[in-house]
Amino acid sequence: MNMLTRLLQARHIQWYIGLLAIGVASLFTFWIYRGIGGSHHEVLDPDFHGPLGYGLWKLHRFSYYPQEQLTADRGPLYPLMIAGALAATNGWWPYSVQLVQCLLFGVLCVLVFWLTQSLWNRSLALIVSTLCALDPFLIWYTSRVLVEMLLLLLFTAMIASVVYLLQRPSFWRACLLGVIIGLATLTKSIFGPYLALTPLLLLLTAGRRLGVHAVTIFAAGIVVVAPWMIRNGALTGVYSTTVGREGFALHQGNDFVQDFWRAPYSVSRLYPLSIARIKAEDPALPETLDALHFEQARDASRWRNAAAKLKGSPGFLLKKIAYNSILFWTLGDTPGKSLAIACLQLPLVAAFCVFLLRCIRHASNEVVVSAALTAWYFASHLPVLAVARYSVVLVPTMLALSVGLFAASAKRRDSRVWRRDVNLLATASPEV
Repeated sequence: MNMLTRLLQARHIQWYIGLLAIGVASLFTFWIYRGIGGSHHEVLDPDFHGPLGYGLWKLHRFSYYPQEQLTADRGPLYPLMIAGALAATNGWWPYSVQLVQCLLFGVLCVLVFWLTQSLWNRSLALIVSTLCALDPFLIWYTSRVLVEMLLLLLFTAMIASVVYLLQRPSFWRACLLGVIIGLATLTKSIFGPYLALTPLLLLLTAGRRLGVHAVTIFAAGIVVVAPWMIRNGALTGVYSTTVGREGFALHQGNDFVQDFWRAPYSVSRLYPLSIARIKAEDPALPETLDALHFEQARDASRWRNAAAKLKGSPGFLLKKIAYNSILFWTLGDTPGKSLAIACLQLPLVAAFCVFLLRCIRHASNEVVVSAALTAWYFASHLPVLAVARYSVVLVPTMLALSVGLFAASAKRRDSRVWRRDVNLLATASPEV
């Protein structure tokens, strides 16, 4: 406690925590991760965002390098970040991307400090941001080319922007929130509903005084995503931020639940089982289709097959939701990884649930909206596909909210530190 008191007296302590996060993440990424490369079922870039980044950098086209065929099955923001890192370092792959992600991790921890301090107090902000800086589950995503590192920052920034707006509503703060939601949607399409959900929650909690700001949030978000949706519409005929992977995700979510006990808690074994079933069900398509429309038609067929299974068996849908509510927090590449993830995630889930049961009725509008947006992200994965990788996005926000259980005692500690500082200042300067 004495150490905590001394740290609380340090000016700009959040920036030191950010530097700590960058240092720890860099140590892991450029030393430890390189030592385990190719082992432990580790794949650097499983979603092929790297080729998309190369396509933007080398070909100036949103395509999987070296192919020139345009695609619409991924959001553009993360590949654009990769392309920028490659361009700035003349193709230093993958280290340039990993370095950027280590820097983003440091920014994330600073943002978490601000969010927790705004919701509760400085003591808890110091604890939560330090926990984030040292969390192995978060650090793991600085080393791999996965969209989750960017989503971590964007989701936390969205929650922080909600708090920022509710503290003192203004047009520009509403614009900021809308732009962040738009950028998150351009990273992963599951954020699309937030364009309407966030303004609605703000209206329900804060009332009519945020009416204009709610419209501003929606409009700003649409301005950000509309050009990409129009581009995809012109290319594929479907006006969406991503086109061509929704059916695959829904089908694979069905398969993971159906095959779970053949390969429990092992994505590396469930994945090939799913691929085999998906390919067996793929219909014959006209050879006259170009590559883009062939993939689009095939994914539409996969969507129909997966949706028909859910509609035809309500019991299986309920089973899928029940399984996914656990797998979202626990399912890793192997049983060993799943166990390690569960040890990190399940205590946080328990703390978050206790916080909701004990504190949500008396919580501020900022806390209520933040908790609802967090819960929605979890719930939106349950009917589709859920693995532990997706849950990492919620970790900083859930920590920032859950520590509200200890807000009263931490507030008293902050008060004692403040009184001590005032007494010392008064002793040193009689004029005070």
